[in-house]
Amino acid sequence: MKKTFLIIAMLVMPLIIKAQGVMDVYDFSTSFYQGTAKAAAMGNAMGAVGQDFSSISINPAGLGLFRHTTIVFTPGVYISNTNATFNSSFNKATEVRIPINNGGAVIVFPTNNSVLKSVNLGVGMNRINNRTKETFASGTNNTSSLVDAYFIDLYENGIYNSTDLESFSPSYIFPLWSTYVIGNDAGTNLYLTDVPKGHLNQQRGILQNGFTDEINISLGFNLDDKWFLGASLDIPRNYRYMVADYKETNLTSGTFLNWMQEEVITTNGWGVGGKFGFIGFPVRWLRFGLSIHTPTLYNLQETWKTYTTSQFKNTNHNNNSYTSGPSYYNYKLTTPMRFDASLAFIFGSNGMLTFDYEFVDYRTAYLYCRDYDYSYVNNNVRSTFKATSNFRLGGEYRVKNVCFRAGYAFYCSPFGLSSRNYRTNSFSAGIGYSIRSFAIDFAYVYSRYRNDYYVYSPYSNYVPDGDDVAANTISEITNNHLIAITLKFKLD
Repeated sequence: MKKTFLIIAMLVMPLIIKAQGVMDVYDFSTSFYQGTAKAAAMGNAMGAVGQDFSSISINPAGLGLFRHTTIVFTPGVYISNTNATFNSSFNKATEVRIPINNGGAVIVFPTNNSVLKSVNLGVGMNRINNRTKETFASGTNNTSSLVDAYFIDLYENGIYNSTDLESFSPSYIFPLWSTYVIGNDAGTNLYLTDVPKGHLNQQRGILQNGFTDEINISLGFNLDDKWFLGASLDIPRNYRYMVADYKETNLTSGTFLNWMQEEVITTNGWGVGGKFGFIGFPVRWLRFGLSIHTPTLYNLQETWKTYTTSQFKNTNHNNNSYTSGPSYYNYKLTTPMRFDASLAFIFGSNGMLTFDYEFVDYRTAYLYCRDYDYSYVNNNVRSTFKATSNFRLGGEYRVKNVCFRAGYAFYCSPFGLSSRNYRTNSFSAGIGYSIRSFAIDFAYVYSRYRNDYYVYSPYSNYVPDGDDVAANTISEITNNHLIAITLKFKLD
């Protein structure tokens, strides 16, 4: 257990130096497809199905299966519930958003060629990740303070004066110096604090909103109604706005009352990548698909600042505040390649069963920029992330103009199949109705993942030992709910 938490602590340690860390690499590299209601209801197992706009983000060869010029639009409701347990205290937080999951058009250009039946152009947007989340954890810690963890970091790095401290940690530890939470003995260089060692109420809260929206410009080719090729130019936008609060309140007597730090991080940027795909019909009842997603190159901009306050009684520094930043960073991120293999079993006009397998190796992602050395982060990416596999299953059963759908998706943890942190299970169902040139689809998707981490891990490399492991551990379970509605119009 300690080894697992040690990995998490190592991953987020770069936050003490610079806002970007290893978990940011994962967050901006992963895909949890949203798309159309039909695809969502079928677990997004659409790699061999095609004829659905969101399938372009999985296998662009699916564009070649369209027979009619089509316009689609998918609004939705996204609800995120997070339950956090910290030292036997339970807290729950909820965040709600109304996203646009999908919108686009497919134009079909028939040909008179006996082999090349049509060339199809697709232009639009698919949401491939939703970062809506709110979490709050509060509990009593009788063994330590974050200040104790900071002291360990400072001693290990040879930081003994305010000048070096401001350079080492301008947004986390130096504000505590400026608000009298910490100081040092001029004679011994030992750090001092009025914050007690334990017997504290500790609170952590995070409010996060954001998304990855992928603009697709795609071409699909229909060869003899049996073989389909596709390629897409992808221009994704990554956006995340996060407000994180940490607070310690004294539960015993003494001059110290409380200190609180709030950090605000905004990350925004565009990328470019591509996909290539193939779908084949070897027999009428079977389709198979293959696709390759190239690495995406992002150019990201980040704004980062913290606001720190402290309160004491019976001293000459009763109420204090300090604002650091804002700091601005520009950096580049290269995401991993993805490989997708798909099967679809077709039961005439009655329905289908579909299966997608996706391979992604998060160890190949990396950060870089001209004026900062990200080797620490990139080395941790290679040493702690694993090559992972994702699985998606879907089914559809048709009764006249009505389709009933269901699906399941399993997204492996970036730390490997044996890790439960960030391992995601998704269950879905939906219904669709079509008449002439109009169709409407509904979907409900429930997903769940767990994350265990140390209360200090975003700020310090301190790793608890012995009884301190349980006393410093937060366990989160996040339950996400998506309701999506797709309107589809055929124009010819």
